[in-house]
Amino acid sequence: MEVRYNMKKGNSIVGGIVILLIGIGLLWWNEGNNVRNLKTTAEMDKSVVDVSSNKVDPSNEGKLIATSGKLINEEELIDSTFNVKVTTPIMKRIVEIYQWDEESDTDEDGNTTYSYKKTWSDDIIDSSNFHQSGHDNPRQKPYENEVYTSSNVKVGAFTLSSNQVEMLSTKASYNTFDETTATNLKLKASNNYLTNSEDLNNPKIGDVRVSFVYNNSTEISVLAVQQGNTFVNFVSKAGKSVNRVMDGTHSGTEMINVIKKENKFIKWLLRIVGILLIIGGIGAILGPISAISSYIPLLGNLVGAAVGLVSFILGLAIGLVVIALAWIRFRPLLGIGLLAVVAALVAFLVTRGKKSKDTTPAVDQATNNIPTDSNSNNQ
Repeated sequence: MEVRYNMKKGNSIVGGIVILLIGIGLLWWNEGNNVRNLKTTAEMDKSVVDVSSNKVDPSNEGKLIATSGKLINEEELIDSTFNVKVTTPIMKRIVEIYQWDEESDTDEDGNTTYSYKKTWSDDIIDSSNFHQSGHDNPRQKPYENEVYTSSNVKVGAFTLSSNQVEMLSTKASYNTFDETTATNLKLKASNNYLTNSEDLNNPKIGDVRVSFVYNNSTEISVLAVQQGNTFVNFVSKAGKSVNRVMDGTHSGTEMINVIKKENKFIKWLLRIVGILLIIGGIGAILGPISAISSYIPLLGNLVGAAVGLVSFILGLAIGLVVIALAWIRFRPLLGIGLLAVVAALVAFLVTRGKKSKDTTPAVDQATNNIPTDSNSNNQ
């Protein structure tokens, strides 16, 4: 029993250290990536040229351009297996299977419990590694996912590159399935799916559903470097690569602002995730303290709460320190400026404290020298 507990304690500490280091590494990388993103969008703001898509201007060769116009495509894409035909730049076949999925939850004592839920997934979930039996998934899919793209897609006079065609949105759903084909495949049409399920509202493990999505945009905008009558990636001095296609009509500034918002969201998301990982890592490292105290009535809850509070405060502090150090590394002027502000604040508080100590004795001395009423009367 003692050996088993010590193993759990050791695993908790080692796991906590690993999680802590992952959180620190994530925060450090995120701040550096954010700086590269800021430099890239600033460079794009200065260099982007808005051009008409009606004709290709050779004077813009090699420049970052923004253009928009009608999306032109005449090619019909065909999925011969399911007899699906759509005139579109891009079409995707999505094959999902209803499967078991395992979820784990580890408490402060390092004890892990497992739960299982049913879900649709277009990837095979390997159930051979599940911790509890009785949750077996199929080992392979009857059909694979597929992506079909047109070879000649244009926006005005420009031709989209193959990777830009793959960037096009696929918001439209196909639902006019051929009944004969479906019957031959032992499937049936149900809303936007072909399925072998008796009831898609109450599916069984192993049921399959197949859907098709495609692009039906009328106008698009492109932000990339002009190369001949097509586009290539913009690579910034900071080493970031940008090549964007968006639905609708947008100027270069508007598209860059979208990229800025996306970068800002990712920056804060990863900051939060990194700090939570650090807090969780410290909590796991301190977990054995809670485990030991849990054997003592009343004390266990108090110690557990204290460990949680310490983990939060210490994790938050470490996270902020890592971010500050990363700023000094990647944004030295701002980082040094922040350190100067902190140093000035500390100096002010220390000086203020010293003055308070120096004035206190003087006040006491002055108070002692004030004549009392009895002495005044005697005089």
